[in-house]
Amino acid sequence: MNGKAFLACVLMSVVLTGCETAKKISQVIRNPDIQVGKLMDQSTELTVTLLTEPDSNLTADGEAAPVDVQLIYLSDDSKFQAADYDQVATTALPDVLGKNYIDHQDFNLLPDTVKTLPPIKLDEKTSYIGVIAYFSDDQATEWKQIEPVESIGHHYRLLVHIRASAIEMKKEEN
Repeated sequence: MNGKAFLACVLMSVVLTGCETAKKISQVIRNPDIQVGKLMDQSTELTVTLLTEPDSNLTADGEAAPVDVQLIYLSDDSKFQAADYDQVATTALPDVLGKNYIDHQDFNLLPDTVKTLPPIKLDEKTSYIGVIAYFSDDQATEWKQIEPVESIGHHYRLLVHIRASAIEMKKEEN
């Protein structure tokens, strides 16, 4: 192979590589949600669906009532597991959960409701997703649940099912 042919091959490979890179850049500009890099290097994406039953959060009169729900992002589950209902109902979550607390979202859900939240990227410190439901009868309920998650390289769908007096969480990975 002479010098000109070699130079032409090198030039063509640079041009083709540049075209592929330019194509990817234009795709990302048009749609910023396009993944760049390997999944295992990306922050985990979480999509949460909140579902309440028609008979959720029954009052003393047997009527279904709206329920306040908190979705909590945690680095560790120990303080969440140890917390009692009165403590979380009367004290700010960051004070109850200490350094394990990362963030939370508040919701007020009517009975017989389905609410799917927009996907979010998890903070790299997030190892658990906790849910607290403030039921009318705090003595006869399962008012908190927690689910472990990986903060890097996953796509999770999390169903939070609020029943009459309990919370059920189901996680699936896409």
